Amino acid sequence: MIEFNFSSQGDEVQITLKTDINQIGTFHKMVAVIYKYDWDILSGDIKTIEEDGRTYVYDILRLKSEPGSSPRMTTELGLLMETVFSSDDSILENIYKETFSKKRTKSFFHDQAELIFEDDQSKNWTEMYIEADSGKGFLFYLTKILRENSVDIISAEIETDLSSIKACDTFYLRDGNGFPFADKPLAEKLRNEIIKNL
Repeated sequence: MIEFNFSSQGDEVQITLKTDINQIGTFHKMVAVIYKYDWDILSGDIKTIEEDGRTYVYDILRLKSEPGSSPRMTTELGLLMETVFSSDDSILENIYKETFSKKRTKSFFHDQAELIFEDDQSKNWTEMYIEADSGKGFLFYLTKILRENSVDIISAEIETDLSSIKACDTFYLRDGNGFPFADKPLAEKLRNEIIKNL
């Protein structure tokens, strides 16, 4: 089951996605397409919900497109859907090639990031808070690292502090086996890979 809707107002677009297809890395695929088309993610609310005994992914993203790009939006959103729900990763691999040729990671970030991991045993997840200079590509590289380490995003709150132009994002995560990991080697591995890229 897939429900996908979008609405636009000027250069801002809101995407709403609800599906019972829940795989590690699905959110990264969405972010990759968003980055490919040079959209800014202004805010987002990523949730895993239960209804009538079934588990669903429910995502809401508010995006800002390039000025004058609205006529392309339908085609681009079609590619977003194709990429997110396709088992063929060739589209994603092509995006990697394009984005790495466009920009290097260091061009996105200027200050040291704040990165905190903390387990919540009552929820059986790890809360990861990251604060860093905002910029196109921030979530692309961050979610790519999570995907490569088989980290499952259960929920997330994505925000941009407009006064400081910083990303202030909170992710609720589990490892590939479904457990929290703040005191495990995985947390340090993620820290090193993320900070290295910042």
